[in-house]
Amino acid sequence: MRRSNRSCSRPQQLPKLLPRIVSAITNPAGLIIRLSSSDMLLVSKPLLLFLTFSLTAGASAQFAPPPVGPPTEGPKKLEACQVIARIENQVVLASDILWEANLILQNNLRNVPPDQLAQIPQEQLDATREMLVRRALSSYVDTKLIYADFERKARGADMNAIRQQLNQPFFNGGSSGKAPGSLPTLLEAFEVDNVQDLEKKLIAFGTSLADRKEAYVEKAIAQTWIQEQINVDKPTYGQLSEYYQEHLEDYAFPTQARWEEITVEFSNHPNKQGAMKKLAEAGNLVLQRAQQKPESTEPLFTDVAEKYSEVYNAKDGGLNDWTTQGAMRDRELDQAIFSLPVGALSPIIETEKACHIVRVVERREAGHTPFAEVQDDIEKKMSNDDFRAKTEKFIAQLRRESRIWTIYTGNTTAEAFLKSPEDPVRR
Repeated sequence: MRRSNRSCSRPQQLPKLLPRIVSAITNPAGLIIRLSSSDMLLVSKPLLLFLTFSLTAGASAQFAPPPVGPPTEGPKKLEACQVIARIENQVVLASDILWEANLILQNNLRNVPPDQLAQIPQEQLDATREMLVRRALSSYVDTKLIYADFERKARGADMNAIRQQLNQPFFNGGSSGKAPGSLPTLLEAFEVDNVQDLEKKLIAFGTSLADRKEAYVEKAIAQTWIQEQINVDKPTYGQLSEYYQEHLEDYAFPTQARWEEITVEFSNHPNKQGAMKKLAEAGNLVLQRAQQKPESTEPLFTDVAEKYSEVYNAKDGGLNDWTTQGAMRDRELDQAIFSLPVGALSPIIETEKACHIVRVVERREAGHTPFAEVQDDIEKKMSNDDFRAKTEKFIAQLRRESRIWTIYTGNTTAEAFLKSPEDPVRR
């Protein structure tokens, strides 16, 4: 990866950490490329670099060479300019991942009481650090492998033109305005509103805007490259229909109803009879409307419910959106709503805390969404599944064939590194 001209500076040292951050970690190993996206040149998500450790960076501006000799047992702090991996012809420095770790830690530690921070043993922090740095590095490997494959096979690519093409999505955040790794997301993450302040913060965290842009470009190229290598087969009509039948229950829906109500609560009246009297008065008004429009499938309670009803939806004319059979707390209401003919008015229904009059506006019986309505969704899903499977196969081959060196494993294949246990031993 082409680097900026900045020297490896010493990032700010962080305070001690809270162990609960570790429990929030999602294992980042595996694909880090979006398999279906409208932003075809944008990376799907930032690396999940929840590296819980206190960072101390080296002062040297030179890349540290791989250590020689026997492995060093036990955890040890990383230098910012230290080489932690070589993936094909690419070098990974500690500073490539520590800046994001610093930011995540800072945000997580803001509200942690100082007395809790002080109770965490340094040994525990160091051991946690080693494990999480390795996880972060694992998430880095696939992108590096794909980018290396691009460099091998597309030697005639016009890199200046590619970088120029990616300028705009980096600076404006792509079609969504918030493409991961783009300038808008960096401004938001560092809580600044201009590039000058952002650059200062990035440098304080051991990176730079130029480095972040180059990382964005590299990931975008890797994503685009893998899309060009994968040929997705369009499913036939017969395959779509077969998928629908095999997954028919995925397209099932229960009986549901839209309905309106007038509800009077007993607690709002001196006695139950008073509540019943008010509801009966409202019922007579809506009964007249129902008799005048017996076939109507439109709401009729409207202003009557707004005046008489005493529950939250009175202001909406007592109208309830689609309700699933069996989902209601009051069984008496559930039974009435799913047994009354559409448009019919119920008698007064008494429940534990209130009395009600209900009317079903619309009901749809349990069934399955027709194939024609989900055909396009099925085609998209099958195409995405095919792309994902072929991508995994493509990357698996890269992992088997590619040699890498890391401070944890020494020389090995990418496949072996990603499968190896997460011990803290360095090589």
